[in-house]
Amino acid sequence: MKRDSKQFVLRMHVVFGIVVLVGFVLIANLFYIQIANGAQFRAQADGQYVVSTYNSFERGTIYFEERDGTHISAASQKSGYKLSVNPKEFKADREAVYEKINAIVPFDKELFFDALEKNSRSYVEFLHNISKEDGVLIKEAVGSAVQLHAEKWRVYPLKGSAAHVLGFLGYQGDEYAGRYGLEREYEDTLKREDVDLYTNFFARIFHNVQNFVDPEKVPEGDIITTLDPQIQLYFEDQLKSVQETWHSESVGGIIMNPKTGSIYAMGAFPNFDNNDFSHEPISVFKNPLVENVHEMGSIMKPLIVAMAIDSQSIDINTLEYYDTGSVEVGISTIKNFDGRGRGWVDTQEILNQSLNTGMTYIASKIPKQTFRDYIERYGFTAKTGIDLPNEGNNITGNIKSNRDIEFANMSFGQGIAVTPISMVRAISALANGGQMVRPHVVKKIEYTNGFSKTFDYTEDTETVLSRETSGEISRMLVNVFDAYNSGHVKFPDYTIAAKTGTAQIPNPAGGYYDDRNLHSFFGYFPAYDPEFLVFLYTVHPKGVKYASQTLIEPFRETTRYLINYYNIPPDR
Repeated sequence: MKRDSKQFVLRMHVVFGIVVLVGFVLIANLFYIQIANGAQFRAQADGQYVVSTYNSFERGTIYFEERDGTHISAASQKSGYKLSVNPKEFKADREAVYEKINAIVPFDKELFFDALEKNSRSYVEFLHNISKEDGVLIKEAVGSAVQLHAEKWRVYPLKGSAAHVLGFLGYQGDEYAGRYGLEREYEDTLKREDVDLYTNFFARIFHNVQNFVDPEKVPEGDIITTLDPQIQLYFEDQLKSVQETWHSESVGGIIMNPKTGSIYAMGAFPNFDNNDFSHEPISVFKNPLVENVHEMGSIMKPLIVAMAIDSQSIDINTLEYYDTGSVEVGISTIKNFDGRGRGWVDTQEILNQSLNTGMTYIASKIPKQTFRDYIERYGFTAKTGIDLPNEGNNITGNIKSNRDIEFANMSFGQGIAVTPISMVRAISALANGGQMVRPHVVKKIEYTNGFSKTFDYTEDTETVLSRETSGEISRMLVNVFDAYNSGHVKFPDYTIAAKTGTAQIPNPAGGYYDDRNLHSFFGYFPAYDPEFLVFLYTVHPKGVKYASQTLIEPFRETTRYLINYYNIPPDR
């Protein structure tokens, strides 16, 4: 009896082994047929259990997020058709066919007629990105004279809004992928694997298993950004108005939460429509807020005053300086913007009247190594790490010098060139209690496997200034803004810390242009617990000299909008 029992168990093991082996062979064979040699067996598979649903490509969606959490598509896929013609077999009246199609989807006649001239070919595409509705109408109008083929393409519903942030897709060689902006930065997340682009049960199973077990593969997903479409559109209107009013070479701006680094809006002009950009020069595709560097002028002054206070190089309660309108530093002469002297001034008045001479005096009180250390602490000697491609390198080589004139120039924002995003990050430390935040435009990734990743950089901040220094400089900047234009620009119910800047533009031949300036401006509010930091700049505005003339009003309009949009309560 015991012998029979052992034989039974042995037979069961053999049977089980055979079943496992057969199952493995079947699975391996399915893998071979469906994935490894899918293209080879496609013709045999069609008409059986495989349904042909070939599309151009699949790609994840990029979303903006409104105040209430609503997701608005900023980059997505659209399904429709492309049109082709068979020149070898075309027998219809070409004029009549063109007129019927053109009545539905207007297009250049030459595209159609040139396609028909290629009469040695049996397939020529001549029109793309046709909606499903228009495709049906075209088929009804011309019948089999042309052929419709299913197609998908990338669309940007906001038509150029935040174009520099979003970027676009393009070819580089044979690869069609993200070339600028988020489309490039998150290419591996947004792109979708091409499982021969056939809807197939077994292929999908193996594809998903492969994605799951491959530790090197970046999971596919959709991106939710920090950008608010309402704020973005309004802010871009303000930027465009600056460019049109002053005929500037360029204009740009950023709205960021100085406590978290979340960017609500980022825009620049000249701009482009990422749905239709083939006619644009390549230079316009660069994001100037991330890639370009500028000498920012007097908006650097609060950072220098803050470093002087924080390092105890000056005491703002006792510092006084006699201003004659100019000061000699080595063989150079530094002058105020108007060349006039103000007599005895304190630190507050140096900021209020943006005195280059006074800033030179303050810089002379800061030990050079201390100055260098704070420039590094402000992040100017490194990149911000923003989640956008091609971030530029700041030009800070002058801090290595021991010449007094270099530090004097840097004290009022000349001789040091930084990216706008780097400037915004440094200013945020004045606003948020002295912390260095990480600017970012992506809030969350929702992966196709059901998981998600939320980005929160608030725990990774570094202390740059003491909370007391941050509070003191904010108080001084509130005084600066309240004093602009004899008090006519201040907000009676809100504290706003702000500063203008006007810088000469370097001449590539050496020195600076006499008639070209960069205007810059920043403001954060409510000043002592800020939710928003607004930064603006414009390059070479025409017929105007100072940033107070070009940028204060668009800042005030933007501030009013944000106060109303977010229902920010008064703080004074």
